[in-house]
Amino acid sequence: MNKKIKLLAAVPVIGLFALTSCNQGSTTGGSKTINIWTGFGESMTTQLVNILNDYEADHEGWEVVHTGQGGYDNLLAAIVGSVSTRTYPQLAVAYPDHMAQYQESGILFDLTSTIEEQDMDLDKFYSNYLQENLEIVPEHVMGLPFNKSTEVLTTNRTFIDVLVKMTANKTGADKITTVPTTWQEMETFGLATLKVLKETGAFNKVIGADGVVYENAVAAGEAGQDVAIDLTNVGENDFRVCSYDSQANFFITMVRQWGGTYTTVETLPNGKTQGYMQYKSSETVEMLKFFNRLFREGLIGIPSTFGESSYTSTPFKAYKTIFTIGSSAGVSNCVQDGIEVEINPLPYNADKPDCKYVISQGTNLVMFKNVDAENRAQTFDLLKTLTYDPEVNATFAKNTGYIPVTTDAYESTVYQDYLTDESLTGTSKTMRDAVKLNFDVYQGGEGWTQYVDPGFVGSSSIRSNVSGIMAACEGASEEEAASDDYWYDLLDTYYQLNPNNIPA
Repeated sequence: MNKKIKLLAAVPVIGLFALTSCNQGSTTGGSKTINIWTGFGESMTTQLVNILNDYEADHEGWEVVHTGQGGYDNLLAAIVGSVSTRTYPQLAVAYPDHMAQYQESGILFDLTSTIEEQDMDLDKFYSNYLQENLEIVPEHVMGLPFNKSTEVLTTNRTFIDVLVKMTANKTGADKITTVPTTWQEMETFGLATLKVLKETGAFNKVIGADGVVYENAVAAGEAGQDVAIDLTNVGENDFRVCSYDSQANFFITMVRQWGGTYTTVETLPNGKTQGYMQYKSSETVEMLKFFNRLFREGLIGIPSTFGESSYTSTPFKAYKTIFTIGSSAGVSNCVQDGIEVEINPLPYNADKPDCKYVISQGTNLVMFKNVDAENRAQTFDLLKTLTYDPEVNATFAKNTGYIPVTTDAYESTVYQDYLTDESLTGTSKTMRDAVKLNFDVYQGGEGWTQYVDPGFVGSSSIRSNVSGIMAACEGASEEEAASDDYWYDLLDTYYQLNPNNIPA
């Protein structure tokens, strides 16, 4: 489709929507009520509700009701569960795989003609954010980007500086000078780190700002040194050099970095899409062998390694890991007094420098087919305001740590002032540094590709299932890991969990 079609810009919006066929149904609240459901946490909900309150104030007679569903999985379940009763909302945030399920259920509103009637320029959206909205129904716009993030390497810069001092007199691979940029460098860095920490007996002790190990804080103080790294409660078995929050992202991203393919989608003759798993490959096997070695060397961990359920920010703040890979929107959870937090790019595979992949994640805003023409018109106006209005989207991004979804929002005064604000410190600076890295590095001509997995019926289940593969990789013995058959059998086991998506 043409991304910008100039027509009928002056025609009343309600008249345009009246031409659109849809299911008729009741809505929660009055006839002038717009319901929006999200899976946001408390802080994001607060920022969204502030915007919704402002919208209400500017549109007299309309009420916007936000309902949090306690997480994105719960949001999906709530909407799917309300299809038969048609009690789903008019608006909701959604991942591409969720959008595919809504389309399969026949409730997703096609925004294509309305966007054209409104003379919206889709080229203003960052293409890697918009693309996933164009793939649910080919050449149709089924949603618009709203809140986006990517993954970054959150770094304990204080720990790095201490390690530089501790290895200042060493040579070769034992000398630490900088933050690793590739996974191969991460292995070298990690082995050097473990070696010097063991040699100096640093575990269960403290390291002073001078790079010297002391029995405890009192001993450091008597030597006139502040404690830089407190390993009092960190034993050798508790420590990993690097950690990764999302096990699904870990697996999927590394498949891509090793030159493999995760999933593919084809359009069937009936117009529907069919998705297939493609990750059972030699590239994936080589990747799993590599990371199994890092697991066995004690260099890398996942949340369960530290007894955590979802994230490694808590181990990061406890000095149990130097690097944690997670969402750029979540870096505030890693900030702690005594730790200088630095944001760096995700490591990439040095053997495949053309495969510098990093995920583009976050949700889109979708509209459902369950209201009358007047309500539809106002609902689309709210959707457009949240996604397309530069100041609104920039303000939401600035206050939540997410990334603006349009070039206009990025270039707005409110966002440019934020990016150049030298007065920011602590959490605010760390959040700002994470989004700056996205624009300066990932989108700054350094060869990175921000990927999005195509959404199709079953893709949510596939993603959920593959999240277990890296835990299996961690648990494989050296003998098992040496056999290609072991890994192919493991991957085949995961294929069988989604039999409808196994390629022929």
